[in-house]
Amino acid sequence: MKTTLTLLFVIAGAVIMATSLSAAAPAPIPGLTAADEHPNGCVDCHQNQGADKDYRITTGLKNLKGVKHPDITKMVKNVPNDCKMCHKAGGKVPELAIVLHKAHFERGADNHFIAFYQGACLNCHKFAPATGVMSVKAAPANW
Repeated sequence: MKTTLTLLFVIAGAVIMATSLSAAAPAPIPGLTAADEHPNGCVDCHQNQGADKDYRITTGLKNLKGVKHPDITKMVKNVPNDCKMCHKAGGKVPELAIVLHKAHFERGADNHFIAFYQGACLNCHKFAPATGVMSVKAAPANW
């Protein structure tokens, strides 16, 4: 219940933030009011774009400050579902939803996810209007 409420507050905050970034027009909602340019979620954005632009999750984990994250290249085949092997509710490490929301929404307007992707929840999540169900997009790992 606590996780559900936290997630709802994060989603509500992201929607408010996304709409306030563009006073002239409402922010597009991927998959609902605009094309879904990131149907595979994490791996659509977290790619190696060459030179100093390697945004893959494995690269980010190697560069974490103050944290030694295990090598996931052999154990994680589906992102983000396989990450929940360790990052589960009540586990020894923080729950994945909390880690990802913090990473994607901290630092305000200086955050690339907010500045470039307008903090739109539906870049990572899928929403089924017919049922009202929200799920997380998943795809094969890209490393």
